[in-house]
Amino acid sequence: MERSGRLGALLALVVVLASCASQSLDKAGGRQPRQPVVLTLADPQTDSLELDGFAREVTRLSAGSMRIDVLKNWRLGESANEPGLIGDVRAGKAELGVVGSRAWDLVGVDSFRALGAPLLIDSYALEDRVLGSSMIAPMLDGLRPLGLAGIGVLPGPFRKPLGVARPLLSPADYAGLRIGIGQSQVAAATLRALGATPVPLVAAGSIAGLDGIEQQISSIQGNQYDKVGRYLTANISLWPRPLVVFANGRAWAALTPAQRHILVHAASGDTAAETTLVRDNEQTDTAILCRRDLLFVTASSTDLAALRRAVQPVYSQLERDPQTARFIRQIGVMSTGIPPEPTPSCANSARLAAGASPLDGVWQFTDTEGELAGAPGNAADIVPENWGTWTFVFDRGRFAITQEDRQACTWGYGTYTVHEDKFSWLFTDGGGIAPDGAENKPGEFFIYRWSLYRGMLTLYPVPGAVSPNNFLVRPWALISATPSSRFLSRRCLPPAGALPS
Repeated sequence: MERSGRLGALLALVVVLASCASQSLDKAGGRQPRQPVVLTLADPQTDSLELDGFAREVTRLSAGSMRIDVLKNWRLGESANEPGLIGDVRAGKAELGVVGSRAWDLVGVDSFRALGAPLLIDSYALEDRVLGSSMIAPMLDGLRPLGLAGIGVLPGPFRKPLGVARPLLSPADYAGLRIGIGQSQVAAATLRALGATPVPLVAAGSIAGLDGIEQQISSIQGNQYDKVGRYLTANISLWPRPLVVFANGRAWAALTPAQRHILVHAASGDTAAETTLVRDNEQTDTAILCRRDLLFVTASSTDLAALRRAVQPVYSQLERDPQTARFIRQIGVMSTGIPPEPTPSCANSARLAAGASPLDGVWQFTDTEGELAGAPGNAADIVPENWGTWTFVFDRGRFAITQEDRQACTWGYGTYTVHEDKFSWLFTDGGGIAPDGAENKPGEFFIYRWSLYRGMLTLYPVPGAVSPNNFLVRPWALISATPSSRFLSRRCLPPAGALPS
């Protein structure tokens, strides 16, 4: 790993020096600097936060000579969107692609199946250790028969059981139920071994009519699956959802060796940061779900032992392949000495009490896409829902906001408190015209520090808090000391009753 890191740094330095030399010659000769190589990456997800770090690393390691253009929502709404995406990259419709490791067995690639073996990888520390191990290279080699090149595997969140009418704790709880799953032969075999009927679940699709699903906490929160599912088994991690980044074979061959190494190094060098991001998002979304009163339940040690016994037929099937059997054994050895993953819980979820504050009134600011993208330290998604004209009404412990630009117009409302220099918001709901699905969700909790000077309110981040930075781009101007909904956008008004009468 150290030799690989030094080689990556050396190659990155070579690219930097070559880029600088080329630009110097161009300037001397009166020519324009070369344009960066832009690679399109097909992504089936709506929210591609896990790919942001990879894309930034590619830009950094190449000194700006390479750029990744992430094309989100690829085949959105299709039941077989990931196999379809793989086919599209094979056909050259995008140079790069990303799908969950679970999807590859659907197109005849079995090398990743150990990553989805039930109840095997059950902590972020173990997932990180596995993805940094020597077994990843032969897994990626399994893509070659399809004319694809494996680039790397990024860490993903853990899929947990969400029950509708009852908790899913022991095998008996699954018997006869219809459980929604991400498309995967291993997942389907696991649910059948537990006595359930697996039902392929469309990404971000409705779960009405199902008895439960397997899904990560952040997806449950973002898609508001807790409106149907009521019981989350918090201490059961069925399997992780790692992301496999890969390339069209012809596009890969057209890159220089240095460019190919930059892509590989950007993926392998970003796993620790991505693990931290995934874990932080899970903690944030756990708190949101707790405030929305989702029930977090815990399986007993007896339940866990019964689940492991019930899924043994799945292991018998997986281990018929010698390579998969070897990977499963290696993962078992790697798990030695790793402590159990902390169980998500509602111990620290915040609830706010209403009351008047020194910030009651109507505030407004307008920012642009460019200002949002260029703001120092800004980690916000650069999507239409996160810039434009913002109007905030704060009235005796309740707030309503609207955001409007040409493409989006969103609303949100909830409760807030002001305590000394801390300003906290808890969303009751959000909606409006949101082309990227980035409207505020019930239970979201934001906290900021604030200062007020001559009618201008400035917000600052709170160390350790996970709150969006898009409200920090500009100071807010006080446009009325009297709270009133008449200042909110007429195009996307919050529901009646959002503010006090």
